[in-house]
Amino acid sequence: MRPITLALTLLVLTSACENTNDPFLFGQGGGGGAITQAQATGNWSFTVTKTIGTTCSVGALIDGSVLTAHLDVGADGTVNSSTSTWRSPSGLVFPLSGSVTLGDGHTDLHLSGGSQIGVELIGTSFAGGTFTGTLSDPDPGSFPMFGTGACQYTTTGAKG
Repeated sequence: MRPITLALTLLVLTSACENTNDPFLFGQGGGGGAITQAQATGNWSFTVTKTIGTTCSVGALIDGSVLTAHLDVGADGTVNSSTSTWRSPSGLVFPLSGSVTLGDGHTDLHLSGGSQIGVELIGTSFAGGTFTGTLSDPDPGSFPMFGTGACQYTTTGAKG
């Protein structure tokens, strides 16, 4: 019993000191981590897949659709809405706003599609240039961008 207790104590103490973003070390990390302004700024591609159980209307994005974005992120994590844009699958370019919490990578972007039309992208941006999260159409308080009803998508992203 004593060796097991000692081993468990060492594991708990070691994992409590763990602060890397490596998701494979003691199962820690993976939930985000610090991301710098430079790592968050740049060109991103987001691939969407309809969430299981979501009833999307006609006109919703098809699985595998890619939304591209250029993010200009300030030192405080705020996205500069005058220089940040996103491109719809049809090729139209629109503004976006939001923030990236530099301390943990939490990302909340509002992709406008015109007057009172838009979608919201929420998730985690990682220092290694990846993203995982959810795209909601419509953005709360807006009208749907794709289709006529509400739809949610799991979303992965990559910087590059």
